[in-house]
Amino acid sequence: MREFDFNFWLMWYPDAAGTWSYERNCEFIRQVDRWCADHNMKWMLNTLPTVWNNAPEHCLDEHGYDWFCRADGRRFYLFPQEILGELGHCRQLLGLMYDEAEHHQNNANYVPGCDRPSVFDPAGLRLSQAADGHTSAVASLVRQHRKYGLSLYTEHVTPVMFHTFARAGVTAGTKVLKESWSPVTVACALGASIQYDTPLWITPDLWGHRGYPSHSVKQYRSALLFAYHMGADCIYTESLCLSPTPGAPYQINSLVTVSDSNYEITPYGAVAKQFIREYVPSHPRRFDRLALRPRVAIVRQEDGCYGQRAISVPHLPDQLFGSHEWHSSPTTEAWMAIWHLLTRGVVPKDNLYRTAQDPTHFFCPLDGVVVYDQQVGFEHLRDAEVIFLTGVGVSRETETAIAECVRRGALCVAWRPLAPETVRRQCDEQGIRADGKGRWLVTEDFLSPTVRQMVAHVIPTDNVIRYRFGQEEVVMRPVSGDLDDIEVTVSRME
Repeated sequence: MREFDFNFWLMWYPDAAGTWSYERNCEFIRQVDRWCADHNMKWMLNTLPTVWNNAPEHCLDEHGYDWFCRADGRRFYLFPQEILGELGHCRQLLGLMYDEAEHHQNNANYVPGCDRPSVFDPAGLRLSQAADGHTSAVASLVRQHRKYGLSLYTEHVTPVMFHTFARAGVTAGTKVLKESWSPVTVACALGASIQYDTPLWITPDLWGHRGYPSHSVKQYRSALLFAYHMGADCIYTESLCLSPTPGAPYQINSLVTVSDSNYEITPYGAVAKQFIREYVPSHPRRFDRLALRPRVAIVRQEDGCYGQRAISVPHLPDQLFGSHEWHSSPTTEAWMAIWHLLTRGVVPKDNLYRTAQDPTHFFCPLDGVVVYDQQVGFEHLRDAEVIFLTGVGVSRETETAIAECVRRGALCVAWRPLAPETVRRQCDEQGIRADGKGRWLVTEDFLSPTVRQMVAHVIPTDNVIRYRFGQEEVVMRPVSGDLDDIEVTVSRME
């Protein structure tokens, strides 16, 4: 870790709840914290065991406390108070991370034989109430940990629930690579980070459909560059080294390989080491992510949909927020057509999850796109040239903010049920209505010829990812047409 200049250790907490005494858990925590203090290292616990497919439904300790299941029927990892208190005394601990938290919620804890809601129980509610309900439930969990001085973090595979977690006070980080369209997930996480003023955490993750690693060394390097130049506050990679598993259908090849007496840095590790020790010091960022000036803002109330109906993956059922009553619909799926449009057709029009059949390229073109939720205000929207309004609802305050942006010159492409009544009533046969210096376009098809024509100026004409932060413009392009290998230029705009 010294050789890499790492300053952060995200640790999978040992799956020891049912076998270790409270005192042994506490002593382990003290040992880790002392080690990190001795080596000027911060650390964080990852509550991964509950998401493993072979995890038990329950995890009872010596006192009969269930680390996985709550008395009200929900299932999520929660340390007993005695251990939360010990964690609260740690000097080097940043907080606790809930791994793949959106999977927990959407899939109702996909564990064989288990069908329990996660932090938020959607029973008795409507889908339009889910965003507020999820935020409220997570905020309660945040308060529970704050009693001990502990902060909460999440790590997402799919591009949903960043905003509900962030609104509740959680740092909602995103994986890139893995099964995601990386620019899409980062645009969602970035919007939540800016809107709710939470740090932006990005983890280039080498896991994928083909095991580990599922991504090339070039893709890994591109992911590091992308995360850095999008303003990430923390970048980390899962798995410093993995021990070979007998009979595993894939090769274990992370940042280092370890023998009984030594270790060797892998090609992936060489990329990480060069990035930390050479690239970052020689390319200091001169901007803050909060200075983002988006060209396109997608405004969408969270509903948990990223295309589950289209991908038909058994462990990703079409149940939104974990409810058997809530399924994908044209309204919840509408925002995927926007991504298809804005990436020049690279991202599928019916899902945002990269299946085993999809190309594994890191890159897709995008020009200054960010995602906000239904609570966003004028201050975050005012720079956008195009605003897409979609999803299951929008607050009155956000509707007012969008209307002001339109009057000042923006184009709002609105999903018909969400467009203001006066706009729907007064638009022409193409769905267009002028308003001040800008226009509304009301539609039930974000891929219609009219929409394509009116937003053509914000669709990249070539393979480029472009974002502007204050006066700094970040441009990323494939090297010699290689979609796995990007180069980055940063220039100052007038």
